[in-house]
Amino acid sequence: MSQTQLPDDDYIIGASEAEIRRLGQQHSIWRETALAGWRRAGLAPGMTVLDMGCGPGHASFDLAQLVGPTGHVIAVDQSGLFLDAVNEGAAARGLTNIETLKTDLANLNLVAGSVDFVWSRWVLSFLANTAELLKRLDAVLKPGGVFIAHEYGHYETFGFYPGDPVQDRFIAAVQNSWRAFGGEPNIAKQIPEIAADMGWKVTGLTPHVFTTRPGELIWEWPVGWLKSDGIDRLVELGFLSAEDSAKFHAMVDDRAKDPASLLTTPMVVEVICQKPRD
Repeated sequence: MSQTQLPDDDYIIGASEAEIRRLGQQHSIWRETALAGWRRAGLAPGMTVLDMGCGPGHASFDLAQLVGPTGHVIAVDQSGLFLDAVNEGAAARGLTNIETLKTDLANLNLVAGSVDFVWSRWVLSFLANTAELLKRLDAVLKPGGVFIAHEYGHYETFGFYPGDPVQDRFIAAVQNSWRAFGGEPNIAKQIPEIAADMGWKVTGLTPHVFTTRPGELIWEWPVGWLKSDGIDRLVELGFLSAEDSAKFHAMVDDRAKDPASLLTTPMVVEVICQKPRD
């Protein structure tokens, strides 16, 4: 099946000022989980960190503060709008150890053996060739370097209760949109095998899935995307009908008003791998 194409600096979910704000809320909700994962992965002061698919830089700012003035963060993204936000945010925070690099990850080209630590969150699911990218990262990582990813491992856990048939059509549309652009919504399941083929050691596999109610913090993670342009973007790209979009919007609004509603989030798997020491 041929792959659909987007402009070089665009995303399936779009890049906009509204998306920058949504990503800020998303990082705030997931920040503690990210910090815990970085600790498990061995992040330390003085490291050079690659923030792969950094978006507007919310994780980059935390990483830069943690590695300190002797450390360095390379924030990579294909969106100029997002990288402008990284540069502005770094200046506002007085962070001088963040470097931005505008490139498609398929063309990532960094000095061999120059990076201690690679961070990826909700990036690999959208890529056409994860194995090829990880081979590039193998060259970039120093011996003993660490790769940590928070990626979807079982997207099908996403859903509201009570459910509705339109919910299944929406989930299918999301997954179909990623696959049409060459991605894989459950990429976390494939990373350990790819890593093992390269000789990396998988040192951690941690699932993260939550069940939440309206008014709770984690509820706003997926619902924040649904309230933004997430559903309409699927219509724009032709993966969901306008009729189903309207029905799904109405269902989300109804569930948010019902305190007895439940929402189970898509399963995110934390995968930690280490490149062998010589």
